[in-house]
Amino acid sequence: MVKKALEIGGKMAKLQGFDLPQSPQPLRVKAIYLFLVDAKQITPLPESKLDGASIKHRLAVWIHSALPDNDPLK
Repeated sequence: MVKKALEIGGKMAKLQGFDLPQSPQPLRVKAIYLFLVDAKQITPLPESKLDGASIKHRLAVWIHSALPDNDPLK
């Protein structure tokens, strides 16, 4: 799910004119998370929860709700 969230989030950012880093993955995950928060696609996490696992979980929840019902990942 996180891989799909990174793919879709990256495409959305590119369409908006943002050039997000491709690697390393922790940097890419945080960049896409911050883009989605700025785009008001996801609710920001509290400061105390801004670790890699929490960000990946938030991205997975976002993509799960954004995917159509007939998607095989759902």
